[in-house]
Amino acid sequence: MADKNQFQIMLVAGEPSGDLHAADLLQELNLRESRSELNFTSYGMGGERMRQQGFTSIVGIEQMAVMGIVEILKHFPTLYRVLQQMRALLKTRRPDLLILVDYPGFNLLLAKSAKKLGIKVLYYISPKVWVWREGRVNKLAKWVDHIALIFPFELPYFQRVGLAATYVGNPLVRQIETTASRAESVAESRTKLTLDPNKITVGLFPGSRKAEVEQLLPTLLESAELIYTQNSSLQFVLSQADELPIEMFELAKHSTLPIHIVKGDSHRAMRSCSAVVTASGTITLELALLNIPMVVIYKISALSYAIIRRLINTEYISLVNIVEGDEVVVELLQENVNAERIVKELSEIVPGGGIIGKNRDEMLLGLQRVKSKLGDGESTQRLADLVGSMLNE
Repeated sequence: MADKNQFQIMLVAGEPSGDLHAADLLQELNLRESRSELNFTSYGMGGERMRQQGFTSIVGIEQMAVMGIVEILKHFPTLYRVLQQMRALLKTRRPDLLILVDYPGFNLLLAKSAKKLGIKVLYYISPKVWVWREGRVNKLAKWVDHIALIFPFELPYFQRVGLAATYVGNPLVRQIETTASRAESVAESRTKLTLDPNKITVGLFPGSRKAEVEQLLPTLLESAELIYTQNSSLQFVLSQADELPIEMFELAKHSTLPIHIVKGDSHRAMRSCSAVVTASGTITLELALLNIPMVVIYKISALSYAIIRRLINTEYISLVNIVEGDEVVVELLQENVNAERIVKELSEIVPGGGIIGKNRDEMLLGLQRVKSKLGDGESTQRLADLVGSMLNE
């Protein structure tokens, strides 16, 4: 039985980025516990990074990361079973505070269940109501006690419905600043990854979800082959997320190109690059913070895209462009995700490129503007302050 003076915190993260952000929060809470400022235990749904911070993972995130409407329908039985498991946990191990990290399709349903039980709910990293389904703002106002935001432009959406909202800053700023490779030069990062330190390096980042890699990796490799025929002095870094099995990258292992597969260590892999082709997602902001030019690609099943494109209300799909409110980086969607188009855009942002269109220097200036809008690196401390105040209310 838990100490009656020990706070019970239930956290729910459903994908690798949420695991990372929740782990940062747990690290800060653990630090406060070591100073006798807080006494708590944590449990729920999360991944390896959270477990490293003493988190009890009742359900692992490995089975939860799916993308696209069709893909979600296919995995619905698993998602529903886990949702029921988390609902039961709210009753059997009633927390003092439920912290939901991103993953809105799942977490909004869990917030509704917690509200019915009178459990306080903190939602961290808002559903992207500024992209689509703005009506979720009203659901959040009914089911959530407080929302912690990572973009300043999100505040008005929640303030106008009376939901307590705090802009804490973007956690990626601190994560980039504290990464092990932060003090390395580009050449040093390449050397540690057994790359040639003097070669122009192109990054291939197919995403952290299985569905993304299956969809994008063959095209990325085809693009690498095409640009290599134009410039054989290039070398390539292929990023493999920790959560993904090496078997998914067999196609790259058998390539004759100078491709180096880097598992994990994503920030060092990014730092080693001269330019990157990447799946859309949080990584675009990480690259912006590292000032690395990119081409952003996005491709899902035709049916999922046909549905989604009628629902979205933003001009852009990459977070870099959304934060800036302008096209800083090139976005290629669906049928435009092909080797010829990728190489055309990539050729303009590698060093020495940029003959036509948006060139490397213009993009670098845009990335600096985006970086200035993402906060000061103190977001985790502000979030932990908010957790403390909600626990002690």
